[in-house]
Amino acid sequence: MGTEYSPNVRVLVIGTGGREHAIVRALSMDPAVSELHAAPGNPGIEELATVHPVSASDPDDVTRLAGHLKADLVVIGPEAPLVAGVADPMRAAGIAVFGPNADAARIEGSKAFAKELMAEAGIPTASARTATTPAAAEAALAEFGPPYVVKDDALAAGKGVVVTTDVKKAMDHAASCATVVIEEYLDGPEVSVFALSDGTTAIPLLPAQDFKRARDGDEGPMTGGMGAYAPLPWAPDGLVGEVMDRVIQPAIDTMRRRGTPYHGLLYAGLALTSKGIKVVEFNARFGDPETQVVLDRLASPLGGLLHATATGGLAAAPSLSWHPGFAVTVVIAAEGYPQSPVKGDTITFPPKRHPGYLLHAGTARTSDGILVSAGGRVLNAVGSGPDLATARDAAYATATNVTLRGGWYRRDIARRAAQLPLGNRASSRRGREARRGRATSRATRRAL
Repeated sequence: MGTEYSPNVRVLVIGTGGREHAIVRALSMDPAVSELHAAPGNPGIEELATVHPVSASDPDDVTRLAGHLKADLVVIGPEAPLVAGVADPMRAAGIAVFGPNADAARIEGSKAFAKELMAEAGIPTASARTATTPAAAEAALAEFGPPYVVKDDALAAGKGVVVTTDVKKAMDHAASCATVVIEEYLDGPEVSVFALSDGTTAIPLLPAQDFKRARDGDEGPMTGGMGAYAPLPWAPDGLVGEVMDRVIQPAIDTMRRRGTPYHGLLYAGLALTSKGIKVVEFNARFGDPETQVVLDRLASPLGGLLHATATGGLAAAPSLSWHPGFAVTVVIAAEGYPQSPVKGDTITFPPKRHPGYLLHAGTARTSDGILVSAGGRVLNAVGSGPDLATARDAAYATATNVTLRGGWYRRDIARRAAQLPLGNRASSRRGREARRGRATSRATRRAL
């Protein structure tokens, strides 16, 4: 049974990026949130919350801060603190925490662990081999053939995956990692489905699609994500329900049986293959940049939803409500990203940025108060509208207002989806499916 959600809640958000800015922004609109804190935060977050210094991956430091603030809810944004066990001592101290304990966060922290869990739960995924030696990697690559998919077993900030037809590049990546998971290539479009889990009950959010490659046309190296949109007008009917039945709920049930209940957001990255849905990866937190568009469309108050997740109250939570229409986000990156992003360049933009808005992802202020780049993905331009084309136009109009020496962004985020003839009509239907999580099978469609 979850604890009652008071109308005066002090919330602490851990993290520094665009995902955390999106979470803080949504929490700032919840009238039940009386105090909003963030640590370490960023200049954009600082406009909405009181920021505090903290070592985000130090469990003791974060627990001390949460106790000092008398936080009623702590929301852990990034994966590194979760894998480091930041949630564990706070949960042990009786603090409501949104985010799994370290043992449950292994579902993202180790690709090999995730594969073992999926095998136990009967969750569809790519066939794979785990390799710790060059000989084992070479054998696995020969078994599956090109395109070769090689994943660093450990956390790699979204950049630990190489997909290539060049066996030498595949072997070089395997050699650079202590342990790799090598798996069969999955055809078909990829989608992201988020679900809230209180350890037993799971509730889906809107499905989204992100763009991992650096350059237009899905060219260039893998990144943490260069843009996203939601909902998906082209997605098969019943997709959310099928994912909940075949992927999310089996994973949560299996973790509970193992004695590692999952509390927080479970992110399923999926390929809609010619043979049905298959899991590409699990993440133990809100995805970035998909969160920026999913939360833009969420009409339900976020604070109560996260608190119910943290305290075992999702079964009694009201059905989610969603704003009609679509949202698109475009990531503005620093020169040199993803290999060697340049930091310290001045950022300027007009105070009024309609029709969209900016979320800070990798920014800082100098001692003189000048806003500068401080990471590879610097800003997220977010636009919304009644159809995907309008949302896309709003996001790009916002991005063009930003001045950053060497800054760049993809020009094709959501372009193909916006051009579909069935295009922009499915928003309310996708919201209904996300609320019900109903399962209906239909043939998948090609990538967008």
